[in-house]
Amino acid sequence: MPLRTATLPAATFALTFAALFAGCSSTPSREAAPVQVDAMVSWIERVHVEAERSQLSIAESFERLNVIAAGRFDKEPAAQAYARFVQATDEATEQAKRFRECVGPMVEAAQPVFQQWQKDLQTITNEKLRQRGEMRFAVAKQRYDAITKVAVPAQQQLDGYVKELRDHAAFLAHDLNASAIQDIQDGVKTLAKAALGLDRDLKSCMAAARAYVDESSLPAAPGR
Repeated sequence: MPLRTATLPAATFALTFAALFAGCSSTPSREAAPVQVDAMVSWIERVHVEAERSQLSIAESFERLNVIAAGRFDKEPAAQAYARFVQATDEATEQAKRFRECVGPMVEAAQPVFQQWQKDLQTITNEKLRQRGEMRFAVAKQRYDAITKVAVPAQQQLDGYVKELRDHAAFLAHDLNASAIQDIQDGVKTLAKAALGLDRDLKSCMAAARAYVDESSLPAAPGR
């Protein structure tokens, strides 16, 4: 199943709809459960989208810094190369914010889903059906944990990466010359390692998110 086009309003609507169920039903957790699951899956889809965008932003911002660090000013003057680096840094800062703003809500949406799912399994009196449900729960939880295992630390690492970019931009702003460029070489090497690590973790995050959505999305109507 392909990833759906996820939007923040859609996820918010699903959570609001679940809250309405809670206020008017005698068994709110049971009736609202599919809506809550759909909201969680929407956030997982959003994490996938923003992880991919973050990956591109990291590559672009590091390449712009590396142009300066390598002194490659044959295609454009140093001032223009610096301006492009600052622009890429600003874009990376905004992208880190967008990634952060979907990882947190994903975790918040998932917690009550898995808690209630586990509780509901204990109410099943048919032993065979309960065991089957427990196995499916364990597999789904393992898939979800695979997302958070990389998404949460990647979010923190991305924030740190962006701070380093901004530090380098500030350092060079009024001191863009050969000796200053020499002084950032060690920092650029450290950022290169961070960028490679983030690229790897974001790829893992995207793969885990796709696996969860493919297996756990609510059935769609034919033709959708």
